[in-house]
Amino acid sequence: MNMTSHEKDFKLADHYRPILSEGSYKVTGTQKLTMPVNETFTVTTDFHVSANITHLAAADIFSVYPAPEQQGDFTGTLPFMVLNNPEYPWLKCWTNDINGLPVPWLALVVVTAAEKHDEAEVKYSTLVQYTEDGVFFPFTRPVIESCKDDDMIRVFTITKDTYHAIMPEKADLAWLTHAKFVNLAASEDELAEQDGWFSTIIANRFLPSGKEEAKKCSVHLIAVDGYLDTAIPADCDRVRMISLYHWDVYSEQVEDRSFVSLIDGLNQNKGEINEKALKPHYLRSGEKSYSFYHSPLLPFHSQRYDNINGEEKYTADGRLIFDGETGLFDISYAAAFNLGKLMTLSRRSEAEKISTWRKNQAMNEHLTKLDSFIGIATVDLEELCKNLTEGQLL
Repeated sequence: MNMTSHEKDFKLADHYRPILSEGSYKVTGTQKLTMPVNETFTVTTDFHVSANITHLAAADIFSVYPAPEQQGDFTGTLPFMVLNNPEYPWLKCWTNDINGLPVPWLALVVVTAAEKHDEAEVKYSTLVQYTEDGVFFPFTRPVIESCKDDDMIRVFTITKDTYHAIMPEKADLAWLTHAKFVNLAASEDELAEQDGWFSTIIANRFLPSGKEEAKKCSVHLIAVDGYLDTAIPADCDRVRMISLYHWDVYSEQVEDRSFVSLIDGLNQNKGEINEKALKPHYLRSGEKSYSFYHSPLLPFHSQRYDNINGEEKYTADGRLIFDGETGLFDISYAAAFNLGKLMTLSRRSEAEKISTWRKNQAMNEHLTKLDSFIGIATVDLEELCKNLTEGQLL
């Protein structure tokens, strides 16, 4: 498990190998008695480890994004789901490691309403017989079964063109899934009881948005075993897959937020984002004024004066830029400084470190002032107090 970490609050791992991979195992227990006689008892039990390839219980899912049935502007959003079990995506070994990374057996795919697909619920006992001519459906009942015959399983059928459009490459699966640790100590009691380890599966496709009306998109969790390691027969024009878990979202395009439009907006000759604009500015002293503001991504050449109106440079007002040509302030840098400070303080661990550092700084300044006022070194003062306590100076 290769891991990057930030102290003890958050950790990321590119994979989380299970202690026991899928398969059958034996466990043997032995007990030895010495009284009243020497005797040994041995019991052997078989047990199985398996991943349910047809259904994922809602209790196994920590969260999904976007939320089910949610409508909004999800342009440029990659749906993802967080599982309570950090080992689950790597529980099945269906192919060799790629570049030293284990390949998950799960993937998230996005199907839009325009990409016509048929969905149905079928009893588990009839899945093997749920076949049609021209439909590729490589399902076989596993040796270790996790479902009952009457369990209802959701399946969806898509065209071969849609299949090639939505399926991730085998080499990409390792990059679309990771494990993470989150410190839940400050969470609600129900969450704080968990160990903090989760696994995350990310879709390989952005949610497309509709301009006139919200576009319905279905997100499906699928098993890639039998698909990415198998070529679809030429006589099959459709592909059938099992959806272990699914949810629908409605994506609408409120504004053009494509990569091209964002780059055009950063162009210095286009877009209001780069134009210096006058904004109402309410000073701390109560006066109303106007100050310039421009995009923080646009370089701005102007002299910055320290200690403006007595403000130190570690305050937001101390980061104001004075425009000598107009006699107005530019608040862009001060606003960015204040935003960065608020974002830092929103992290509990960082806020505690800053608070501790400030207390230590204040204490050191206090001790320094005491030394200057008393006119005696701290070591000598401690020795003097010790002698007074012991009565040696009386």
